[in-house]
Formats: sequence, structure tokens, C-alpha cells
Amino acid sequence: MIEHADKVESYFGYWPLFCDGKIKSIAFVQPGTITLVIFYIDADKQKGAEVTLTFSGVTDLELSELSSENVIDALHISEELPIEVTLEACYGLAGRFKCAGAKVSYVLKKP
Repeated sequence: MIEHADKVESYFGYWPLFCDGKIKSIAFVQPGTITLVIFYIDADKQKGAEVTLTFSGVTDLELSELSSENVIDALHISEELPIEVTLEACYGLAGRFKCAGAKVSYVLKKP
């Protein structure tokens, strides 16, 4: 379960897979916290937002292919514990990890 997922769902009307979303930043902070900022546009609804996701209690971290441009094909976040996060790339950063918690920290709406 993603804490505060309603912030994203209320803006877009659904929880996206962030297809074609651009990774603006990723930070790994000890002990075991990842912050991921994604710029996502729903072209059909003509809505865009920068979504900040925070994952806590991160284990089994496997990331690769970090580039100057990182575009997501799909971001999968399981609902059971431990939460399994899989980042599929169009190009650039890809990987997976497990975590104890996931939350939407911030949604910055963009026209």
C-alpha cells in the first residue's frame, strides 16, 4: 500500500505506471531510504506533475544503467509486504528493490 497515493489518484484520476515519465532525481540516504522524483504527463488528460516518492527500509537494491536521461517504461509497486518495487526503463535507470514502506511525499502540479 502506498501512503498518500490519493494525492496522485485525485489529480490524474488513477494511479499511473509512469510510462514515459522522466526521472528528475533519485537519492539513496542511509539507513535505507530512497527518494525518487518523476515528471509524468498524461497526454490524454493534458495533465502533468512532478511526483516525489519515498521508500523506507530498502533492501535487496539492484539498480543499473543510470544515465543523464532516464525515462520509465513502467514503475511497479506491489501491495504486499515486503513491498517489491520494479523500475522498467525505456532507457537509462532500471532495477528493483524491496522496502518496508512507500509513500507519496509531494505532488507538484505542472500545466
